Amino acid sequence: QNLTNSSTPGYVREQVILASSYPKQTTGGYTIGSGVDVTGVIQMIDQYLEDRLRTSQSDAMNTSTQSNVYNQLEFILNELTDSDLSTQLDNFFNAIGDVLNQPESLSIRQICIDEAGKLVEMIQKMSSSILTARVDINKSIADTADEINRLTSEIANLNNAIAKIEAAERPGVEAVGLRDDRLLALSELSALINIKTHEDENGVVTVYCGGDALVTNNGARKVTVGYNTDPYGDLSLAEIRFESNNAALDIYSGKLNGMYEGRDAILGGFSEQLDEYVGSLIREFNKLYASGQGLTGYEELTGLTGVKDADTPLDQLGLFEQPKSGVFSVLVQDTVSGTATTTEIRVDFSGTNGTKTTLNDIVDALNAIDGISAKLTSDNRLKITSTSAEKEFAFANDTANVLAALGLNTFFTGTDSRTIGINSTLKTDPGKLAVSASGIGADTENGVRLAAMPETRLSGLGNKSITESYRVMVIETMSKAGTIKAVATGDISYYTSLSAQRNSICGVDIDEETVSLLNFQRMYQATAKYVTVINEMLDALIAM
Repeated sequence: QNLTNSSTPGYVREQVILASSYPKQTTGGYTIGSGVDVTGVIQMIDQYLEDRLRTSQSDAMNTSTQSNVYNQLEFILNELTDSDLSTQLDNFFNAIGDVLNQPESLSIRQICIDEAGKLVEMIQKMSSSILTARVDINKSIADTADEINRLTSEIANLNNAIAKIEAAERPGVEAVGLRDDRLLALSELSALINIKTHEDENGVVTVYCGGDALVTNNGARKVTVGYNTDPYGDLSLAEIRFESNNAALDIYSGKLNGMYEGRDAILGGFSEQLDEYVGSLIREFNKLYASGQGLTGYEELTGLTGVKDADTPLDQLGLFEQPKSGVFSVLVQDTVSGTATTTEIRVDFSGTNGTKTTLNDIVDALNAIDGISAKLTSDNRLKITSTSAEKEFAFANDTANVLAALGLNTFFTGTDSRTIGINSTLKTDPGKLAVSASGIGADTENGVRLAAMPETRLSGLGNKSITESYRVMVIETMSKAGTIKAVATGDISYYTSLSAQRNSICGVDIDEETVSLLNFQRMYQATAKYVTVINEMLDALIAM
C-alpha cells in the first residue's frame, strides 16, 4: 500500500499494528502461542505538526498573494524606464521651458500642449490599469466562495464517512484512505483562509475560521458573496460572508486575505494616493496658470465649473478649488489700438461688510467693466463675452483662487487621475497658452514660474515639489513592496521547512518500505521452512 501510493498527493504513510495472538491451552494443560494478529492500520502522522503546517501555508499564501499584487503595481508604474510618469512629468515641464525660448512660435506651444496630453494619457492609463487589476481580484474573491463551499462540504461528508467506519471499531482501526482525503481538503482550505481544527473521539473534525465554526458534526456552514461600497467609488467590493447571518468571515490570513489586502490596501490605497497627487497637481498648476495670458486674449469664455446656487457665497459651495478672500484682475484690450485697461475685482469672505462674495456678485462686477459682459448658463457656469469684435480680454493676479475654482483660463480639467484632461480651448488654439504675466503676449514671466514648478515647494503638496511628491509616493510604495516580498520569502521558506519535516514522518521512503517488505518476506520464508520440516517429519513417521 505504501509503495504503490508513494507518489499519491496527500497520501500519509500507513503502518500495520501487529500483536501476539491470544494464547491457546492444550489438552495437556500447556499454553502455547497462536501466532500474530493484525490489530489495526494507522497513519504515521504528527497532528501538532499538521496544525503548524496549515497555519504556515495560510501565512505563505497571504503574503505571496500580496507580493504578486505589488508585482502587478510595479509593472503598471513602470518606474526607472523611459516611459514612466516621472519621465513624462519632466518632458512636460521641459516643453514649457522650450516655449520660453521661442514664445512667439505656435508650433512650440503646440508641442507643449501635446506633451501635456501625453502626461494626461499616462495618468489615465495608470488609473485604468489599477482599476482593471482591482476588478480581476474582485472577481477572484467572489469565485473563492464556491471553492470554500466545495471544500467544507467535502470535509463534512468525509467526517460522516470516517465516523461510521471508526465508531464501532477498536482503537487502532482507522479509515486511513478517507483521512488522507480529508487532510488534503483541509490543506486546500488552509491555502484559501486561516483555519483551526479539533478532532473529537469519533474522528469528526471541527473546522474554525477565526471564532466561527465552518464545519461541525452537524455539517458545513455555507458562505456566500456580499458586496460593500468602494470608498473610491470604482466598483462594488466582494466580501465572503456566512449565508445564515450575513456576517463576514474572520479572515486574517490565507490567499483570500491576500486578495483583500491587494485589492483594497495595495491597489486601492495607491489609487487613492494617485488621485490625491493628481488633484493637487491640477489645483497647484491651475492656480498659477490662471493668472497668465497667452499671445491672444479671449473673445468669449465659459467657465468649466458650475455652482449649485449663484447666491451662496463661493467659499461655501464645496468647489474643487476653494476660493479665499483676495482679488483678481481682468484685462480688456483693444485689438486695433493696442490699448488695454486693467480692472481689479475684489473677493471677500470675511463678512466684515455684512456680505460674502457670491457668483452673482462676480457677474455684476464683470458687467461693470467696459468692453465685456457676463452672465450665467443654465447650469450656473460663468460666461464672459466681449461686447465688440475689436475687444479681447484676459486675466491676471488672481490671489483669490476664483479663476481656478470656476474653471476660467485653466490648463487642466478634472479633479483626479480618472478625470484629468486638457482644456479644449488650448487644443484648438495653442496661442492661448498663458505664459505671460503682465499683458497679452507681453512677456514669459508666468511661463518661468510654471517651468520652475518641478522644483518649487508647494503647500498643497505638503511643502514638497511636484516631482518630489511623486517620487516619495513611489519610493514608499516600493519600500512596502520590498518588505512584503521579504516576509513572503520567509513565510514560504518556513512552510517548506515544515513540509520537509512532515515528509520525514508521513512520506513514503521507498528504501525503508523495501527493507520492511524483505523483512516480512524472511518471516514468511522462516514460517514456510518450519511447516516444511514438520511435514517431512510426519512423512517419515508414517513411512515407518
